Amino acid sequence: MSSHIYLAKANNDLICHCQCDNALMTFPPQMDCPWCGCGWLFSCIECRKAFTFATGIVTGESWESLARRDIKNQTGDDPIDEHVAMWVEAMQDLTADIEEGQEYVCLDGALIRTDFDEIRFSGWHSNHDLDFLPQVQALSDNSIVDDLLANMDYWESRKVAEEDQED
Repeated sequence: MSSHIYLAKANNDLICHCQCDNALMTFPPQMDCPWCGCGWLFSCIECRKAFTFATGIVTGESWESLARRDIKNQTGDDPIDEHVAMWVEAMQDLTADIEEGQEYVCLDGALIRTDFDEIRFSGWHSNHDLDFLPQVQALSDNSIVDDLLANMDYWESRKVAEEDQED
């Protein structure tokens, strides 16, 4: 087994329903309602419960093993090889820039270091142009959760045009 960098729950700050000791992240479960939390929270590969902050760790668990565990825990069925391969390719792409020891949040399909002061990008659902990282700002101003992260109007008013969305 070759080791690689992956994301694990960093702490219980802001929102954390996962109580697992070694909570690794699942493939981002974002649906078409990112304000529900699926667009800005991580989920645990084991208990499937949400947490806000993750840190880059070195894991000895292979990409394929992580994929099989994540897919089986989501569906209850043994995954087929094609789904495992697709998961591995997508997750390796998503985590390509993750650094060991750095802390991250998830926002609209992007993994963002918590030391970033501003964000400007088009996500899976919406365009984001903020002078702060919402999850970090919410640690000192919890109204950010309701006013931005969990606010359907925020997400819908910035929705990426259908023709600009990637498949």
